[in-house]
Amino acid sequence: MASSSTCSSSSSSHEDAWNIECFKYSRRATLRSVVGRPDGGAGLAGERAVVGGWVRSSTVVRARRASAVSPGSSSPSRTKPEGNVQTTGLTCTEVLMSRVPLIRCIARLMAGGIGAAAGAASGGSARRQAIGKALVRINDGSCVADLQIVVDSSLCPLDQVTATGACVLVEGKIEQVEGTAPQYVVQMRVEKILHIGPVDSEKYPLSNALPSSDLIRSYPHLAARTEAVASIARVRSELIHAVHAFFQSNGFFHVNTPIITTTSAGNRSKMFRLTGLFSKSDNDIRITPEAVRAAIKEKTKQIEALKRSESNKEALEAAEQDLQRAKALSRQLEQSTESSPDDLFHCPAYLTPCHTLHLETFACALSSVYTFSPAFQAEILDSDRSLAERWTLDDAISCTEDCVKSLCSTVSKDCSDELKFLSSSQAGDATNSLIGSAVSSPWEKIKYTEAVNTLLQVTDKTFESKLEWGMPLSHEHLSYLADDVYKKPLIIYEYPKQLKPFYARLKEDFKTVSAFDLVVPKVGIVACGAQKEERMDNLTSRIEESGLQIEQLEWYLDTRRHGTVKHSGFSIDLERLILFVTGLKDVQDTNPFCRTKDHAKC
Repeated sequence: MASSSTCSSSSSSHEDAWNIECFKYSRRATLRSVVGRPDGGAGLAGERAVVGGWVRSSTVVRARRASAVSPGSSSPSRTKPEGNVQTTGLTCTEVLMSRVPLIRCIARLMAGGIGAAAGAASGGSARRQAIGKALVRINDGSCVADLQIVVDSSLCPLDQVTATGACVLVEGKIEQVEGTAPQYVVQMRVEKILHIGPVDSEKYPLSNALPSSDLIRSYPHLAARTEAVASIARVRSELIHAVHAFFQSNGFFHVNTPIITTTSAGNRSKMFRLTGLFSKSDNDIRITPEAVRAAIKEKTKQIEALKRSESNKEALEAAEQDLQRAKALSRQLEQSTESSPDDLFHCPAYLTPCHTLHLETFACALSSVYTFSPAFQAEILDSDRSLAERWTLDDAISCTEDCVKSLCSTVSKDCSDELKFLSSSQAGDATNSLIGSAVSSPWEKIKYTEAVNTLLQVTDKTFESKLEWGMPLSHEHLSYLADDVYKKPLIIYEYPKQLKPFYARLKEDFKTVSAFDLVVPKVGIVACGAQKEERMDNLTSRIEESGLQIEQLEWYLDTRRHGTVKHSGFSIDLERLILFVTGLKDVQDTNPFCRTKDHAKC
């Protein structure tokens, strides 16, 4: 994190007066260093600073117009306020500006001409400007709390600083608020306007104080200006920082794994393809040079068998014709690969859906490693993942529990304001109690078989998804276990081998594997892991059972051929973890630039 420097010294004579800290690379003080303090900024009264942010809302306080004092009256008569805005007594400046137009013009010129420039940028409004002051709520994204700034109309036309979405940079003095606005401890009395980024109020899409989630998702490039998205972003940032802090403090090395891969660890139809080769139709996608070479090899064996039997000449002729066609297709594909000017790798390449295979290569050299890289999976909303490599499954489970508890504890401490705001608009205090329980109490650990038996014995609830041993646990099954039965984070382990990737270590019963899922209430699976299969014969058998091309995984098999080691790993779904700690309902809200099926805006 960037360090801070003192922005200004207090004009107060008190020895314990606090100075406002500025961002290291500018003169601007973040609002977090002012209103984000435990005292709400009260200790900074009398300090001068430069602050900036986007306008959240505003109120114009119009000046009363002076009228003649009638004979015998002790005070001037008062006019009714214009519209529904609040009124106040005239200051000396306001009296002069209201009565002498020339002084008003001079005051605007002394303000640096900002009002004229901003007015031209916003279309040069010619309507009559208000005389008085504006109470403007601004926020720079550094914290939940807003700062109220008081802008006098002598500094600029008030409609320029009161438009929701406008950007302002101002200089002034912090002062305590007395009684009129109990939600604010301090405000800034603006003395100089340094910048105004005007906004067209009629076209600004987020001018509503409480925009809907659908509207926010439609404008991801502006979404971070809303309170909810800004709070989520700060929580996400803190989680990412906490991930690195946890692993670095526990002796892990960070490794950058490739985002582009030619290897499939599962269903290739769920991988994003990069190359333009073999993509004219769905059928073409399945016809790869590797698949054709495998077909040629299989057809050659079939022909040799038919020749030895000499029992079916027609079948032999048909097989030989198929072999010739396969060889011709192989030549065409090879020529296409060599001649394609648009293909960068000269072979099918994909955005990697999983980093575990590449990470294992470093785990076998550096012992304990992790990565923080985006994972891509077609049709399924996947997330950034954090993976770590350890020794046995018990070690991986223990590390997962420590890691998630550490992340939840860190965010609860460092993002308490954000979590409080999000909880108030989502699930009340339920989210905070869930996090507290997850951090303080031990987690339940059950085998997959036990989970299935528990669900099969349920009589007071009907599940839509069919369940029997060997079938995957659906979201409703997992929710029932975590929310209703155990009411805490739950680790389910020893899954049937067909439900987990080929690299999960096969158990002695040859039916289950050393793999686990971490299930949390209200969300579902937030982490998964496995002990990796180090035995060469078991690994190759599992690859063949999974229908994968073993030729593409030769590099991975080398890690078993050349000095293998027992190791385990796990991955954390960052977006789902954010759902858990914030109480959000939709995973799309965890990232303003969320990519889902049929939606990739900006």
